[in-house]
Amino acid sequence: MASYRNGRGTVKVDRAQPTGSSNLRASSSFKSKNSIVRRSNSSAGFDDSVSGRVRVAVRLRPQNAEEMVADADFADCVELQPEFKRLKLRKNNWDSDTYEFDEVLTESASQKRVYEVVAKPVVESVLDGYNGTVMAYGQTGTGKTFTLGRLGDEDTSARGIMVRAMEDILANISRDSDSVMISYLQLYMETIQDLLNPSK
Repeated sequence: MASYRNGRGTVKVDRAQPTGSSNLRASSSFKSKNSIVRRSNSSAGFDDSVSGRVRVAVRLRPQNAEEMVADADFADCVELQPEFKRLKLRKNNWDSDTYEFDEVLTESASQKRVYEVVAKPVVESVLDGYNGTVMAYGQTGTGKTFTLGRLGDEDTSARGIMVRAMEDILANISRDSDSVMISYLQLYMETIQDLLNPSK
């Protein structure tokens, strides 16, 4: 039995493993044996030593032809600073808000880069036996389907996160001892749809 301390008290973890079980890691919210984990007080507020926390990335999609014609000033209101992992939104000529993220992906970021930065660590964690979730959030037309669900039939470099994740999972499992079940659900206007069986 090992004790770990976090900001809310002491947690005891029984390290004994049942016979035949894999060697599971302690909860990812703890750094190491007998250590105290402290949240970073940096301006970004992120602590990369805590591997199990929710990470947030932002991806800016390129303007489409209609947007280029309708609003020539659009490019001036959003400024990406990927080297600082920041996005700046200009309200007007003298006022702006800055937001910090774990990753900032420009409109030229490839689908492969997005997968490797955003989803591959989650897939690797799932293959280690942990639950993982990748969620895309944004308004209609912001590129969620392109980022997640693009099949890349004509151009394999356009494949989205779901296809790439499935490829990695299938490449790293044993056909003799592992099984994979897939469900493909959509939550739209407070209605859940099974996209593999739309009648449900």
